[in-house]
Amino acid sequence: MKNNNKKAGRLFFEPIKFINKQGFTFIEILTVVFIIGIIALPFTNMFIFGVKGSNQNTDSVIASNLARDKIEEIKALPFFIIKSDYENFRDVFQDRAKYDDAYYNEDNFINYFSDVFSEESLKNSESSTTFKKLKELYPKCYLKELELYPNEYSKYRRVTQVKEISESAMPPKIKKITVSVFDDRNKKIAELSTLIGKHK
Repeated sequence: MKNNNKKAGRLFFEPIKFINKQGFTFIEILTVVFIIGIIALPFTNMFIFGVKGSNQNTDSVIASNLARDKIEEIKALPFFIIKSDYENFRDVFQDRAKYDDAYYNEDNFINYFSDVFSEESLKNSESSTTFKKLKELYPKCYLKELELYPNEYSKYRRVTQVKEISESAMPPKIKKITVSVFDDRNKKIAELSTLIGKHK
């Protein structure tokens, strides 16, 4: 009877012993994980690069659409009222100590101005003040109300420049319109230009 108990005990524990002998050591597992990591690294970089590229493409498309929309808006205006944002809207920075340089200098104005606003951007008090002032001036310059954009447009700035092209002492009959769109790091991501002529 004792013999049988010993045999039964041996049979019960032997498979466990067998499994332990065939298991992986900690070093072996770490080695496998390391090798998989090395193999996966290029694919991870490709994935990250793909996501960045996709984001840049999205930014570029939205920025180009913003520029194109503004040019179409300007084309619908009478020739004589087409002016640059600096001429039309520099007063939004008047009597604002932080923006003195934007009021007196067009290059500085370009660094601050935008006519793209959203509910999200209006949470910023400076943007909100600019929007209120711009909303009053906008209908006189564009013959329509200033509208808000969806929140995903909060990171973009748009500025329009107009250069009159004239021959000698004649009044200008052509204007060059350039619309630039910047991202939240002030990097120019789109620029569109067109010529608009005076129709008789």
